[in-house]
Amino acid sequence: MRAHRSLVNRSATFPATVRLLAAAAVTLLASACTTVNVDMPPLAVQVPGQFDSVDPATAQGSADIAQWWKQLDDPVLSGYIEEGLRQNVDVRIALARIKEARAFHGMAESAYYPTVELAAGAGRSRDSGAVPTQLGGSAVPGWPGNIPIPLPGNVTPNFPQNASMPLGNTHAYGLAATWEVDIFGARHADAEMVHQLILGAHEQQHGAQLMVAADIATRYFEARGVEKRMRIVERAIYVAERGVKYARGRFQSGQTEAADVARAEMYLRDAQSKVEPLKALLASHLRRIAVLMGQTPQSLTELPPQPPGAQRPPSLPAVLPGDVLARRPDVRGVERKVRSQAAKVGSARAELFPKFYIGLGASAGRAHPDNTEGYNFGTQSLGVGLRLPIFTAGRIRANIAANEAQLEGVALEYEKTVLGALEDVENVYTAHRAFTSRVAYLTQTADLAHQFARERMAHFGAGQALLQAALEAQADALKREDEATQAEIELNTHTVLLYKALGGGWTPAPAPAVAVPTEIAIAE
Repeated sequence: MRAHRSLVNRSATFPATVRLLAAAAVTLLASACTTVNVDMPPLAVQVPGQFDSVDPATAQGSADIAQWWKQLDDPVLSGYIEEGLRQNVDVRIALARIKEARAFHGMAESAYYPTVELAAGAGRSRDSGAVPTQLGGSAVPGWPGNIPIPLPGNVTPNFPQNASMPLGNTHAYGLAATWEVDIFGARHADAEMVHQLILGAHEQQHGAQLMVAADIATRYFEARGVEKRMRIVERAIYVAERGVKYARGRFQSGQTEAADVARAEMYLRDAQSKVEPLKALLASHLRRIAVLMGQTPQSLTELPPQPPGAQRPPSLPAVLPGDVLARRPDVRGVERKVRSQAAKVGSARAELFPKFYIGLGASAGRAHPDNTEGYNFGTQSLGVGLRLPIFTAGRIRANIAANEAQLEGVALEYEKTVLGALEDVENVYTAHRAFTSRVAYLTQTADLAHQFARERMAHFGAGQALLQAALEAQADALKREDEATQAEIELNTHTVLLYKALGGGWTPAPAPAVAVPTEIAIAE
């Protein structure tokens, strides 16, 4: 039976190990009180107290605009929007971006903790050359990274002095742990940067939801308006057909000229020419609604009947500019972008300072020379390390300058976004007021035109006028009604645009349960 000896080679004496442990403790204590400060650029933009275009007499709606479409009592519209919020591709893409950001945050947080690796290897080799009495370290074939495996210094195998290592087998395994102690906050700054990106991804999700709800509502109101216009065109065609029949009858009886027949046919062709474009426009709106709901364009071919209690978009809400900025996802998203870039500046600045490491390793194995008794070997090690950049040709400071310039740029982007948001709301309020006035005037015009047509028809009934004049008056009244309907569609869509400009009803996402670093301080 071959003799078996278990031998351990310790890489540090007891006093040296104590010194290493003491150095590691000092490193950990230092990490609790060292910070890298980053001054946040000012994000304050002078915001007016109220919108100039808001008329208090018309802005009497509720300031609570969360799910404003439910105020319309239109279950068809509500169902479409809720389906779109669940299945829309853009919303699902935004959710995927949130998952991606959270995964990156997990990667960034992993730098807080030690890295532990297990390795094992085996091989067969022969070292040529002189073999000292104390073997020192010999690399084991197959050992990951060609890690030296110190052989026991107090063992002298039965090898002749200054002879070649005989052919033999070796196998070894080991465990290694390394830890970068984040004294100056570089790793924590990286994690904070990704944490802010997560919150920014939530704002992108809210922005996608806002777009989907507004786009579906806009297309829905436009589709309902087209349906109403098609009914008006049907009435216009009926009136025109009646006029053609009347004109032809009078022409055949010799009571009128061919020009009157041509004139009546002109009204008919004009009305008929509007049918197909309106059908195509309605189909386009329906296809778009289907796609916004995450369905194929062919899945929606017609709208269900509109409930009798359905209303027009609600009254305008009286919202202050500060409330708008706190609600809009694009403004909140850019603010998160600024904070993320500030953390990135902190990470870049931390590269100027030393990096401290703690390492722990243990390995063991057995050598089996062909002509010698086998033996065990093992080693344990503990150490601390330091890396300090001495000469980088200005790379670190250039990286800091680049990130600081990017921070300045995103701060200006925040200012631009705020000013654009205020401009959007002012413009939409102005347009809404203009279209409200236009609808009122065109509705009155259509009513007067219908009243005139009724009087003309009454004159015909009394034998005081021809039917053709009464029919032409009806055709003109229907044309006025169509113009009023188009203005009403524009008013409805601008009301939706207003709710979109106000930021919808989504509130900021709650911060995920992540470790908030203390090693990086971002000054407000």
